[in-house]
Amino acid sequence: MLIITTGISGCGRKEFLSLLEKFSKGHKKSVKIYNVGQMIFEQAEKIGITLTAENVLNANPHVLNSLRSAVFETILGTLKKDVKIYDAVFINIHAFFLWRKIFVKAYDRFYPAQFNADVFITFMDDANDIKRSLDKKPQWKPEKLTIEEILLWQNIEVEVTSSWADMNLKPFYVIPSKQPVSSLYRLIFCPEQEPVYISMPITHLREKKMQLRVDKFIEELNRYFIVFDPRIVELGSKPAIIKFGKKAVQNDVFYTQVVNRDLYWFVKQSKKVIAFFPKVVSSPGVINELREAHETNKTVWVIHPGGQGSPFITYFCDKVFDNEKDFFTFLKKSYKPFKDHFLVA
Repeated sequence: MLIITTGISGCGRKEFLSLLEKFSKGHKKSVKIYNVGQMIFEQAEKIGITLTAENVLNANPHVLNSLRSAVFETILGTLKKDVKIYDAVFINIHAFFLWRKIFVKAYDRFYPAQFNADVFITFMDDANDIKRSLDKKPQWKPEKLTIEEILLWQNIEVEVTSSWADMNLKPFYVIPSKQPVSSLYRLIFCPEQEPVYISMPITHLREKKMQLRVDKFIEELNRYFIVFDPRIVELGSKPAIIKFGKKAVQNDVFYTQVVNRDLYWFVKQSKKVIAFFPKVVSSPGVINELREAHETNKTVWVIHPGGQGSPFITYFCDKVFDNEKDFFTFLKKSYKPFKDHFLVA
């Protein structure tokens, strides 16, 4: 299997893939990773071109394009052999950079189609964590990227990669870099296991006891499905305030990104949406996610105290359960839990 992966600088994609390689090896699956960025530096050194990590994006665009094309040609030359030797091959690239306040294309339009990848993936992370990471790096510290810029950059990275997948009629996933490594392993090597999205009240359900209940629910659910939990990259946990001089203004980009991410990335890539209400509480987010899933013909299950709840909950779902016990009793009758512990870790 051949997988093309993307992700903006600082999102943790290389670290995640390194962990996946070790994880896979421990379970008798061989993985090869082409980190194209590093290969560009090696190609430059090979032909006598000076590139430094701090200033590589200041290099002439034509030079960078030529180096990148040479690297891609090298990969194409060994790819046919690689896919026979390895269980999975990853080509890890960027779609765009945000450099000097300009979005700069980081790919050649010729090669995504030439690789004929089986799956496309974009890694993402919380914008605050990305900013902290980039602000420590000599290359990115002078750029002084704002949270808003990082969010928009990440959005572009996802949408461009998604377009490659669409044009090639291949699956596409957005993977949080804090997602368990076993999740991606299962997506690749266990195609019979379904990805699901877990929807729950967040804004109006902050009690630690309730969140622990959600954690326990997801832990059990993960024995049956590959679970995507929006809390892993929850951008909207607190009102996003950006300061301009002495004034503080609400930054709506936070909120639009949360809605777009959950509805059009996580829900879209899931086979099922499962909404869990630990208690009766208002949640416009859950209602919208249920509707999106229902209208895109996904299976929708709801666990809601007292069963029925609002008609706007039951209208957009296939089955309603009174509590977790009833739900898992139903699940055990219809689905077999994974026996391998490592798959649900």
